[in-house]
Amino acid sequence: MAHAPRLASNHRSHGGMALPALMEELVEEILLCIPPDEPAHLIRAALVCKDWCRIISDGGFRRRYRRFHRTPPLLGYIIEEYITAPKFVPTTTFSPPPLPATRSFRAVDCRHGRVLMTDIHGDPPGFIVWDLITGNGPRLSINIPAYFPHEYLCTSTGAVLCARHGCDHLDCHDGPFLVVFVGSYDDDDAANNDMYTSASVYSSETGAWSAQTPSVDYELLGLGEPCLLIGDALYVTLFSSRIEILKYDLGGHGLSVIDTPVMRGVAVPMDIDGGLGLVEYDHGCIYTWSRQADGGWVRHNVAELQTIYFPRCNRYNKFGMIRFAQETNTVLFSLDDYIDQGVFALDLKSRQVTKVGETRAYNILPCMSFYTPDLAKGKLSPQ
Repeated sequence: MAHAPRLASNHRSHGGMALPALMEELVEEILLCIPPDEPAHLIRAALVCKDWCRIISDGGFRRRYRRFHRTPPLLGYIIEEYITAPKFVPTTTFSPPPLPATRSFRAVDCRHGRVLMTDIHGDPPGFIVWDLITGNGPRLSINIPAYFPHEYLCTSTGAVLCARHGCDHLDCHDGPFLVVFVGSYDDDDAANNDMYTSASVYSSETGAWSAQTPSVDYELLGLGEPCLLIGDALYVTLFSSRIEILKYDLGGHGLSVIDTPVMRGVAVPMDIDGGLGLVEYDHGCIYTWSRQADGGWVRHNVAELQTIYFPRCNRYNKFGMIRFAQETNTVLFSLDDYIDQGVFALDLKSRQVTKVGETRAYNILPCMSFYTPDLAKGKLSPQ
């Protein structure tokens, strides 16, 4: 009986021995290349086998992984809609513990894995500094600096900053921090009910507030306006007879006011190549302003919303807010005209617009952080 011919095979017997495993160093180099933009990818790699889990969970690997990728991924946004408490809207599978906030809370900053919230109806008003990633430890409440009974706190904002000297901010969410508080007050005892703005700094290492800075007169902060950090200075929008920028010098503990160009729209400070700039929304268009060495300003036409995303957008669209997301170099804005409603992100490099919220909002904060298996502990949503 004829037999069918056997197909040739390249298989070689190894005497029952398993194929040699990749060297651990090579495996680690491969794992380092896993993109951080979706935390679940690294989590799943850790579940492949015990050896991979041991490598990925090692503190040395985590530090190398952060240094290799440098820019933390965007995990989601904290969005504040009208008459609701702040909520987290994920852009990945990351799901944090519920925010410790009610309708009276405002989220004013998110930086280096920490969220800064203020209770505007507290007596006195206070801050909460909360670890977005782990939710571990006590939720630290901080009372704002005491002020005189005849001085009414009109509006305020703040920023939470890493206090670790020389830190690269890749893994410092559980280290020492500073809270910068900036408030606008109305002095009822003054002849003309004078308004002024001043700042104070809280240190988690000393547990105390600094003295208030010398004040800047006749200026009013926007309620909860976000602070922009460039170098050793914070910048925030002021509203008086026109829009101006308040600068707080962290090293010198002083305030100053920067003149801005005459603008018809709403504007906030932005980072342009490490220097101060502005982003403005005006009649359906978004512009940026760059500050020159002589203190002058130059306007650049960035995007006409009607041509890049909203075919029915016009200059009369109801506009909610505008924010600059420094870490992602995007402009966040909200619209509400019954057609194009929601919160949108404009990438300044690609000029692509994506929708990140379904309803109009008055504040939005991007949340960026590395998220590795040692931090997961069940906080990834199932696929």
